[in-house]
Amino acid sequence: MNTMSKALIAALVLGGSISTATAGGVITNIMATDTSGGTFDSGVIGDHTLDLAKTFSSINPISLTFTVAHEDATGGNPYAVTEAVTNNTGQAWTDFHYSITEPNQGNGVVFTAHNQSTFGDFTLDSSSGPRNLNFTGNLAAGGVADATFNLSPFDPGAGNTSTFTLTQVPTVPEPETYAMLVAGLLLMGGMVKRRNNNKLQG
Repeated sequence: MNTMSKALIAALVLGGSISTATAGGVITNIMATDTSGGTFDSGVIGDHTLDLAKTFSSINPISLTFTVAHEDATGGNPYAVTEAVTNNTGQAWTDFHYSITEPNQGNGVVFTAHNQSTFGDFTLDSSSGPRNLNFTGNLAAGGVADATFNLSPFDPGAGNTSTFTLTQVPTVPEPETYAMLVAGLLLMGGMVKRRNNNKLQG
């Protein structure tokens, strides 16, 4: 094989790798598959950005199904997602969770740089990872928390589409937790009253 042939093959291989690197998966549609009485607004699906909003009317999950197509340009990865989440459940939240589910596991939809994700004044838990975000904090009834995270969809390949689901769910304190809190407050109140009575008698 002469030098010219080798150069031509190298150029073709390099050109192929460049075109592959510039292709990517792009989100073409987002549909709420389960709102449990809540609402979802897909907002704006832009170039590398998603602007979403949702309102929870119960603590049941809201699931969103994303449709992803192939694009022979820069693709959409990663998408910078901003989301306004409204708590209309009538209960304060203590946790909030995001999880990614794919029809065929291993396709590679991930929260890119997941440790930089935010949710209002909540703290990102160490149990979070590329396919799940777990937050701990407090969102009062009627409150709104703004979330930010990066999402990278899998490229399904030319002529194909794929889907993945993003499920979000808040949690509230268990009734037992409230009972323990009330019992603790009553006990402290009783101790203070007893101490005050002892001072008056002394």
